[in-house]
Amino acid sequence: MIKIVYVHIGAGKTEYLTMLRISVASVRKHMKDIGVVILTDKETGAYLEQSALFDDGGISIMAVDIPDGYNTVEKSRYLKTNMREIIKGDMLYIDSDTIVCEDISGTVPPASVCMVKDEHCLMSEQEENGQPLIRSARDRGLDIENCTVYYNGGVIMAKDDEYAHKFFRKWFETWDATRKPKMHHDQYSLNYVNLEMNVISELGGEWNCQLTGTYRAFSYLRNVKILHYLSAQKNGYYRLNDIGFLHKDLSDEEIEEIISAPEQQFLPFHAYSDASEEYLIMQQSHFHFIYRLYTRHRGLYNFGEKILKVFRK
Repeated sequence: MIKIVYVHIGAGKTEYLTMLRISVASVRKHMKDIGVVILTDKETGAYLEQSALFDDGGISIMAVDIPDGYNTVEKSRYLKTNMREIIKGDMLYIDSDTIVCEDISGTVPPASVCMVKDEHCLMSEQEENGQPLIRSARDRGLDIENCTVYYNGGVIMAKDDEYAHKFFRKWFETWDATRKPKMHHDQYSLNYVNLEMNVISELGGEWNCQLTGTYRAFSYLRNVKILHYLSAQKNGYYRLNDIGFLHKDLSDEEIEEIISAPEQQFLPFHAYSDASEEYLIMQQSHFHFIYRLYTRHRGLYNFGEKILKVFRK
C-alpha cells in the first residue's frame, strides 16, 4: 500500500498546523488504515509529539536531523527534495493545503515520478506565455525556456526505484546550489531537472486540482481526488484561503464539516468562460500589471485612479 507523506516545519505555526490537521483528517476520513508520515525537524517533531494532535498509531512523525544553514522555509524544502531518500516504499507526497476527497489507498504509481501540470495547462498557456516563470528561474541561474510542461510539486507520486532516487538527488542538489535569500522555491529546480532527465510522467488534473484564478481546475472537481486550495490568498475564492480562518483553533467538528463537503467551501466569486471578453482581457499583460499595482502598491493605484477619473469626466 502506498504511503501518504507530508512535510511540516514550524512548531506552533497556527495556519500551517491547521492546514495539516485538515488534510490529515481528510486522509483518515476516507482511508482508516493507510500509513501517514509527517516529515519534520527535531524541534517541530517534539512539539507535535507533545501536542498529541496526531495521536494515531498509523501516523508516524519522523523528525530528521537537518544540517545547519537552512532557515525555517528552507528546512521544509530540504526535506521535500530529500524525502525519496528518507521514505521507504512507494509514496504519495501532498502539500498540507489540500483536502483528500476519496479513497486512493489502492493507488500504484504508474511511473517512477508522477505529477500534474501547473495551472492545468502547458507552459505556453501560462501568464505571458510562461515568461514570468522563465525569468524567475533565470534569477536562480536556471534555464527552463525550453520547458513545454511545467509541473506543480504540490502532489508527487513516486516509486521506490532507481529513477526516482536519481531524480530526487539531482533535484536536491540543484535546489541547494541555486537557493538565495528570498528565493527558496523548489518548483523551478524541479522543472529544470526534469527538462534535463525527462523522468516525470503526467497525472490527470483530478490528482492535484489547483484552485487558481484561471478556473481551469473546475473541470476536475467532479472527479477530484486531491483538492489543492493553495494556502492563504488575499483574493482566493475558497474558504481556506482566508488567513484569519486558518489562524483559528478549529474544533474536530468544524474540520469534519469542511472535509465532509469540500465542494461547498467556496466563497462568492465571478467566473467567466474562456471565450468571454472579460477572460481574454484578464489574460493580457496590462491587466496583470494593474492587478499587481492594486494588491501590492494600493496608494499608487489609488493615485492613478484619481487621475483617470478626471479624464473619464
